[in-house]
Amino acid sequence: MKYVVVSAVVTDEIHFPDKTMKKAPGGAGIYALCGIKLWSDDVWVVTGIGEDYESLHGDWYKANRLSMEGLRIKDARSPYTIVEYFPDGERMETPRYGAEHFHALETTGEELGPYLECAEGMYIFRGIEPGFWTSVLEKKKETSCKVMWEIAADAAKRENLEAVRKIAAQVEAFSINMTEARQLFGVEDRESIVAELRSWGMELIFLRQGAKGAVMITEKEVVEVPSCPDVTVVDATGGGNSSTGAVLCGLVEGFSAEICGRMGSISAAMCIAQHGVPAKITKEMRENACRKRGTDLC
Repeated sequence: MKYVVVSAVVTDEIHFPDKTMKKAPGGAGIYALCGIKLWSDDVWVVTGIGEDYESLHGDWYKANRLSMEGLRIKDARSPYTIVEYFPDGERMETPRYGAEHFHALETTGEELGPYLECAEGMYIFRGIEPGFWTSVLEKKKETSCKVMWEIAADAAKRENLEAVRKIAAQVEAFSINMTEARQLFGVEDRESIVAELRSWGMELIFLRQGAKGAVMITEKEVVEVPSCPDVTVVDATGGGNSSTGAVLCGLVEGFSAEICGRMGSISAAMCIAQHGVPAKITKEMRENACRKRGTDLC
């Protein structure tokens, strides 16, 4: 596989204000997977699942010609989230089996060794757990795999800044949204945040601003990339995960920071246009994405 996504996949049981309900594949891993799939067929998600996962979502993987070989059965039950939408647009998520069950199915650093050896790009959605990162970063030294780290929101705290910088210094790319960045640095103004991130000297930092687009930061440049115009936002869930996956894809392919950011906006627009991920990512969707990106190298 060329790309590897390391994050949870879950079942979302979505309850709408009109009392209707649907079940759909969810979780950061599934959104990042879709974000990359729009540009490349050669992508696996690597995480723990339950014995029930294939019966629940195997048809979706087959419809999108996605391998399930990176999914490792670790429990009888897969992570399951109750997602309730309210008339005012707010939502509430509740893990049916609790946080401990969720974390027990996460991929360990040791399990990623073989994937780091094979992949050209790896997306990791994670906090700062030393037990995970120590083994990942040690193994990464022996490979040429580019790692994109999207920091988990609960890790973006001022007291974690040095630990975050230490991890970020050992990977190629870092993704964070503006709210998380303000919490991490303890400052409000955008200019200070951009300047601080630029001083990290990373190959690429993806500073996400939601509907306002993103700031692509390298040592040499700071590039503003707008979000896609004329997008009807049905559900913003997964926009950050899908866009970060797409930016990793652009980085591995050698595109400019601007094109990487544009790819992120296009993948996010695809994933927020409905509740849950698209039922099927088609050849026509990829061709349209390439036209919007401004290159024909799909």
